Amino acid sequence: MLLKLLVICGGLAVIHCQKEHRDWDIAVVISDQIELLQSNGTLIGATVEQFTKLKALTFDNVRHQFVVSNNNQSNDTIFTVELTKETEITPIIPNLPDVLGLAVDPIEDVLYWTDSTNKAINYAKLNSSVLEPKLLFDFSDATPQDIAIDVCRRQIYWTNSDPNYPTIERAFLNGSNREVLIESGLNLPIGIAIDYKAQRLIWADRGEGIYYRIDSSDLDGNNRQLIYNGTDIKPFGIAVDDLSVYWTDIVNNALWRFYKSDKEGVEAKPETIRMFKGQPMGVIAKNAQIRNYPDCKELEVAIENYRGESKEIFDTTDPEEVKDIECLNGGQLNGKYCKCTPGYSGRYCEQNKCHNFCVHGACYFSGSGYPQCSCPRGFGGERCQLDMCSTYCLNNGLCSYYKGDLLPSCQCTQHFTGSRCEISTDFHSLCGLYCRESTNVNDYLVSKDRELVCRCENENGKFVISQNNVTVPALYSESSPLRGQSFFEKFTTDSEYTTLVLVCCLCVVLNVILFVYLFASRPNKRPIIKRRVIVNKNVTPLTYRPQPTTEQCEITMIENCCNMNVCETPCFEPSAFRKNKEDKKVLLSDMENGEDTY
Repeated sequence: MLLKLLVICGGLAVIHCQKEHRDWDIAVVISDQIELLQSNGTLIGATVEQFTKLKALTFDNVRHQFVVSNNNQSNDTIFTVELTKETEITPIIPNLPDVLGLAVDPIEDVLYWTDSTNKAINYAKLNSSVLEPKLLFDFSDATPQDIAIDVCRRQIYWTNSDPNYPTIERAFLNGSNREVLIESGLNLPIGIAIDYKAQRLIWADRGEGIYYRIDSSDLDGNNRQLIYNGTDIKPFGIAVDDLSVYWTDIVNNALWRFYKSDKEGVEAKPETIRMFKGQPMGVIAKNAQIRNYPDCKELEVAIENYRGESKEIFDTTDPEEVKDIECLNGGQLNGKYCKCTPGYSGRYCEQNKCHNFCVHGACYFSGSGYPQCSCPRGFGGERCQLDMCSTYCLNNGLCSYYKGDLLPSCQCTQHFTGSRCEISTDFHSLCGLYCRESTNVNDYLVSKDRELVCRCENENGKFVISQNNVTVPALYSESSPLRGQSFFEKFTTDSEYTTLVLVCCLCVVLNVILFVYLFASRPNKRPIIKRRVIVNKNVTPLTYRPQPTTEQCEITMIENCCNMNVCETPCFEPSAFRKNKEDKKVLLSDMENGEDTY
């Protein structure tokens, strides 16, 4: 009998160990899902719902549910995620600014969160029928990033990531007794967590450039110690359990672990325990042992008094009851469990990760076995769950969107234009806009096809549209009722136009006077044409007038060649003619008097 009792107890211990082994230790939010991990980074399970970008994460120990913040384009929404056999997702607080930190006080059943946009910390009572956000802190000198609640001592801690004055602060849960714990040696504190076992604060601090630090202090901000100082990592969330400190890295998309027993040095380095397909952000450790701490008895009472019972996340079927296990979809049996191929999960690898994963489009697996979606035209998001064209194009415009585009594009119908077809090009709309902007009540506008005329009636933007019954030439003629002002009207009414006309006239008059003056001052004396004639007899003439047969006279050179016919002859003067200067003078004098010389 005793032997049988020992066997039964041993069997119960195996079942308990098996159950504890399969429970989660670390939870991380990544893109659109929550991944549940063991302390060594081994994936246990994941929730995949219609999220877009999860950021903050916390755990409600009383209701046994996660609380997450999800960003959907322009705002954040806080959800509760209850992990049972049928995962229940419930949006509880919508339309919030940037939520980067979440924490639950399970004793008072209150949810707290940070609002880094408005520099505030808000809260809401989870047991209320209407979850109404209320203000706990409205800062003017701080930018809260992450928060942590000391459930046992009833205090709230937060990191202030204001680059001008970064601090670590705390206060009571009712908002009283705010105090700065650490204000020196900080650059940009991000995540913060409470080590209940060691009674210390743990936080991550982004340094300048590629540097970062993981620091700790006691709960009063004293006895500060450096846990690790490293490079090339950009931490976001931080968590701690009995043995290790964990932090997410949004640059390398990794989860890091550092044993608290290690000391800073060459041998003590953090290790990567998991890589992700996207940016991991919020991270928490389960810390189930918190219920056993002497000063946390109130938590145990709150859990016991909660109306609903705590639900188990996974089916804990006794392995002894499972016979002849067969792994499906290429899975390999490892002891009493199946090691699944990429793309499959479940106890027997019976679940295809692509099943119901993509809301629209086709699902396929990445090289690491993660499901991914190829979205059809008009849809976006990790699961193609977002109808990018919904109500985007106005006035019956045709919308198109392709994955990777920043915004959808619209093909507008007739009479509309703009990026969303929001601008009407209809003549009626243009006429109204024209008359509202016009400063002259006599203005008018003619349509492109000249069929319609818009007349502005007064300065209030009222107008009349009528048919244009005149021809195009008549439209600009003086007889046309639509013609502009005449020259005389503009000259007498428009001072600027009058000044311009007078200036032009003055310039014309000055130019005329200047031209007349220059023409009248020119000399009118006719220039004297000098001629030099050389006469030679008994030579065959080139050019001559009729002479007696006994005598011939030749003109061999004239200086003004253009008045004679001998232009090709070079100019020279015979030596015999140079000696008789008197004869040359007489000859030239006779030629000037119009007499011919032979």
